[in-house]
Amino acid sequence: MNLALRIIIDVFIVGGCFFAFAGAVGLVRMPDTFSRMQSSTNITTLGVLLTLIGAFLYFLIVRESWGSAAKVVVIGVLTVLANPVGGHAIARAAYRIGIRPERGLVVDELADPEACVEPGEAPAAEEAPAGAEAEKEGEQA
Repeated sequence: MNLALRIIIDVFIVGGCFFAFAGAVGLVRMPDTFSRMQSSTNITTLGVLLTLIGAFLYFLIVRESWGSAAKVVVIGVLTVLANPVGGHAIARAAYRIGIRPERGLVVDELADPEACVEPGEAPAAEEAPAGAEAEKEGEQA
């Protein structure tokens, strides 16, 4: 086997291990649940993908095993699909049960619109389109 190819495979595997380790450190060091979700899903997904690229090259070129290389591709596709979706589901569930970020959110898309009304203000009534009044008058006549 070519030494340069072996070095490339090793770089992918070591890079993947580095990112997986960085994701594990992020789980310990991040201040709140949502920051931990970000580090555990994004960084670890990259780490797993780099490791799988190294494994794919190893099985395809060194071992010449198409079956094992195909299994690595399937694992990679499932990881890319499942890891971010799982992290999002866990973060959304954490938000729904009342866990909030340590620092305030700039935009909170999951907040209840009625909860955003300032104390003493009445919620704005929905206005009907201008044409709706004319239609109601036409029906009554």
